[in-house]
Amino acid sequence: MEFEKLTLEVGAAKAGLKPVTPRTVQGESGVVHSFNLLFSDGRRLYAFDIYDSVTDIEAVKSYAKKLDTGCSVSIVCPADRVTAEAGQLALSYGLRVLTPEVAGAFFSLERPAPRSALG
Repeated sequence: MEFEKLTLEVGAAKAGLKPVTPRTVQGESGVVHSFNLLFSDGRRLYAFDIYDSVTDIEAVKSYAKKLDTGCSVSIVCPADRVTAEAGQLALSYGLRVLTPEVAGAFFSLERPAPRSALG
């Protein structure tokens, strides 16, 4: 888990994102949600929930946080133990499930394309 956290922290720094501490966001409901990692580009918050294994329950937990906070939430599973149902559910909720193979490339995939001089 520490390797994936470090990989995401380095990727976020390279993408120009700043870490947010404490790693909590108050949702519209008033509930304060905690994340394992939280970064900001000044406009948007990128949140990460890290689980040893991912089932439907973890996907629903992260989706509830996404809905309440408006953060871009991704699930990180260092052990790559994600049930097929949880993977499909996360996908339908607009959540990314990051395994060790893709965690390092996350921010390079997320970066918006440069804008042209014409707008």
